[in-house]
Amino acid sequence: MLGQRLVEAFSGRHEVLVTARSGERTLDITDEAAVAECVAAFQPDWIVNAAAYTAVDKAETEVAEAFRINEHGSAVLARAAGASGAVLLHVSTDFVFAGTASQPYDETQPVAPVGVYACSKEAGERAVRRFAPDHVILRVAWLFGPGGKNFVDTILKFARERGALRVVADQYGTPTFTRDAAEAALRVLERGLRGTVHAANTGVVSWHGLAVEACRLAGIAAVITPITTAEWPTPAPRPAYSALRNRVLEESLGMFQRPWQDALAEHVALRGEVK
Repeated sequence: MLGQRLVEAFSGRHEVLVTARSGERTLDITDEAAVAECVAAFQPDWIVNAAAYTAVDKAETEVAEAFRINEHGSAVLARAAGASGAVLLHVSTDFVFAGTASQPYDETQPVAPVGVYACSKEAGERAVRRFAPDHVILRVAWLFGPGGKNFVDTILKFARERGALRVVADQYGTPTFTRDAAEAALRVLERGLRGTVHAANTGVVSWHGLAVEACRLAGIAAVITPITTAEWPTPAPRPAYSALRNRVLEESLGMFQRPWQDALAEHVALRGEVK
């Protein structure tokens, strides 16, 4: 979902080699020899890693697989970048924070992941910092956009089919439109920014609030009942408040991401579901 938008954003301005799990050019990021061969052949200035194990609940039982991809895979790419002199941009997540805050987390605040997925992503961040001196860790949250499974599209589908939904209202975050995140990644690399950067859209909302606004924009008159986390138990813990503040993006580049409501309106319009 994000990878497609990154290709769109970068291809218009740079030569891009696209790799994926399947298709024209496959690359297993956990295969050190394959990654080294790919980097040696293409000799990239930048390596952008949007690959990850993202099945949050399944990670609780697929621990080794989550860490194999999110930690070991990140370390493989970081070592390849470090050895070749390339800059590594690594996509990470709001889940690295404990979720106990009451104001959005900025890049300076300490991480405290809870759950296997969160811990594997934080371990990936540490691997990137250790092995790729020239790196960017780009954190996003609550991703939505065309071309992949996401909360917004799922809500619109079920709301249209069922007419009534129950959605968690006591977890808060900052939704991120994939097109906006990809543009931020491009700007960060072109401007030479390094370190940890948040790139979410602005504004804080609950899952319930996001669902309500998505249905309003799509003109779907569904009944969306707010519920608590306790009423919707999941195998993996979720942060209660993991909103991100883009302090570095704003202060270093003067780049201000648009409100999540505006990005959501564009996404709904692209789906052809406008009120």
